[in-house]
Amino acid sequence: MITIRHEGCILCAGCASVCPTGALELVGNKIEYYPEKCISCGTCVKVCPAAVITLRKEGKETGAKK
Repeated sequence: MITIRHEGCILCAGCASVCPTGALELVGNKIEYYPEKCISCGTCVKVCPAAVITLRKEGKETGAKK
């Protein structure tokens, strides 16, 4: 499961473009997240230039912090 700090998102949609399951989508001026589609692969975390996406796996949190 991921979390997105929307206030820091630059709307590049890089996360949505690399998501293998379509769990992220740019809709209007916000990235929408569909947790039922997320496989927690972390690809979105790695490509986010604004470091606003955090991956939570079994009580652990990973992702760039700014």
